[in-house]
Amino acid sequence: MTGEYPMPEINRAGVKDHGVVTALLMNFARSEGWTPEVDRDRWDRIIAELLNSKGWLFLQALKDCEPAGLAVVNFCITLYGSREQARLTALIVDEEFRRQGIGTMLMKEVLDSVRRRGCRELEVSVALEEEILGFYGRFNYTGQRMLLTWRGGE
Repeated sequence: MTGEYPMPEINRAGVKDHGVVTALLMNFARSEGWTPEVDRDRWDRIIAELLNSKGWLFLQALKDCEPAGLAVVNFCITLYGSREQARLTALIVDEEFRRQGIGTMLMKEVLDSVRRRGCRELEVSVALEEEILGFYGRFNYTGQRMLLTWRGGE
């Protein structure tokens, strides 16, 4: 961004990072006012499995060696041939690190990673809020679709 903040380091999270990834996800949930009952050990195991999977990409932003942000992408097959589809399932920046360009850096790395992998497209599900749409609008998305959702079990 403007140079007043030191640039974060963006790298792919590995299995060894499962605790950091879990902590970022839980901190984000708390900051949003979500209070899910979470079995931390179970989350750690699940996150470690996903980090070890070729179907998932976890990019972490570290600022002064501190976890500052996270982007999570899921890859799946499509009915459009052998090319994969990507879905951004999370883009999180810790509250104390917001407005420093970390989200932008994570999103650029997500787009680069998806293109390198040869994916057909990247999907993102977002709330229809002006600030959120403004953020994603900077990356020149090419279309919009309606997303229908159903509640599962509580």
